[in-house]
Amino acid sequence: MLPLTWILAPPIATDTRPMRQPGSLTARLARSGTVSVDVRFSGWQAARHDEAAALGLPRAGQRVYVREVCVRRNGAPAVLARSVTTRGGIYGPWKGLRTLGRKPLAALLWTDPRICRGPFEFTRLPLGTQPPARRSCFWLDGRPLIVMEAFVGLPWPAVGWLPRQRRWRATCRNQRTTGFQITTA
Repeated sequence: MLPLTWILAPPIATDTRPMRQPGSLTARLARSGTVSVDVRFSGWQAARHDEAAALGLPRAGQRVYVREVCVRRNGAPAVLARSVTTRGGIYGPWKGLRTLGRKPLAALLWTDPRICRGPFEFTRLPLGTQPPARRSCFWLDGRPLIVMEAFVGLPWPAVGWLPRQRRWRATCRNQRTTGFQITTA
């Protein structure tokens, strides 16, 4: 569903808070309508270059576990999401990803206080109207889970290039850093 290479493009809108909000995106969507999840893919794929780097894999092409869904609000597509973890992650702390079915990822992410989220990265996707997208890396027991969300049917702020350099980096107590670094040119 989302066969893309991640190219950073931090947001330039004056109000980017909706895309930077901590907590469950699904819960925020549910406040203004009925939310459902359509599973588009769940299984093994080869890691893309950017995913391999973010997961700490030595090279692209290694097998990773991927779950791709379309989150709908009031029946209309709102978010396309892709979650990726390593073999150690899917057989370890992220094993619940395999059995989520039509439940939102939030059911897994926001139930364990040990889960730590790294910083957001932003881009525009080459899909139709070029929807804004974000991704971040969650950590549990030293194992990463990348979550990418493309806002295809929501009135989110515009995404583009910032005119000056900025860097964001987050570390989690007792976890590795995410390895994500957002830079602008």
